[in-house]
Amino acid sequence: MTAFSAGDRPLRGIAFVVLGFACFGVTDALSKAGLETMSTAQMLAIRSVVVLLLMLPWIHRAGGLAVLRTSRPRDHAIRVLCSLVSMVCFFEALRHLELATAIALGFVAPLIMTALSVPMLGERVGIHRWSAIVVGFAGALVIVRPGPDGVQPAALLCLFAAATWAASMVYARRLSRSDPEITMILFQNLAVALVMGVAAPLLWQPVGLFELGLIALMACAILVGQWCTFRGFRLAPVGLVAPFQYSELLWATMFGWLIWREFPDPPVWIGAAILIASGLYVIWRERVRARETAGSGSG
Repeated sequence: MTAFSAGDRPLRGIAFVVLGFACFGVTDALSKAGLETMSTAQMLAIRSVVVLLLMLPWIHRAGGLAVLRTSRPRDHAIRVLCSLVSMVCFFEALRHLELATAIALGFVAPLIMTALSVPMLGERVGIHRWSAIVVGFAGALVIVRPGPDGVQPAALLCLFAAATWAASMVYARRLSRSDPEITMILFQNLAVALVMGVAAPLLWQPVGLFELGLIALMACAILVGQWCTFRGFRLAPVGLVAPFQYSELLWATMFGWLIWREFPDPPVWIGAAILIASGLYVIWRERVRARETAGSGSG
């Protein structure tokens, strides 16, 4: 069972994570549209600069550059590196995959997060949840559909993006015990702006008002999504809130159909259903164990 600390608020944590991944669904749809005319590096660089500009009032109210003070620079560096690698891999995969398929493959991230929460956060995961993790990975294989020629490179990129994203979110949970959300968001966007700013000129494509409008909307959505996600992981254990990433598939399917007339084929739905069922089983087991613990404690 995942242990709850005194500051945990599970229902509020779940609500924040659901809202956060709704924002990420909007961001992913806008990103796929932007990738038709922009490179990954320039899109990430411009987006991060816009996010930083939007954050200026928030930074000012929070104490200015004092928000960069942290006692855990190493954890921030690892989290930012994982997040940066995840974004680059996901966007490159998104060029070649349908939006809903890419999101569905990303559903292995909560399972990886649950597994990583054991060694990194000291959370307890029993045999039932480990079994659900194994079944969930089987669902990912259904989506990937490896054949005689192996696995599609874009699918492998997407899976690697999910793994590095999972690691970054576990570090976010660890950092949330000592640092505020603004510190994590600021470090992340500063790093992306700097690293992608160096690479962007080498891959630059002409940018018009349409692209700038897309990036502005992306920046707003990603800022709200990041804050909600970090807040959710502060309020509840990773193993509990992670499966609610699955709600993003609904947004991906809707945007994919409305914009590109994409609709997932049966294997994607079957694999996603297996992944979602695994996550729901994890939540159910969490509630059962919580009731058992409460009952033994009251006895």
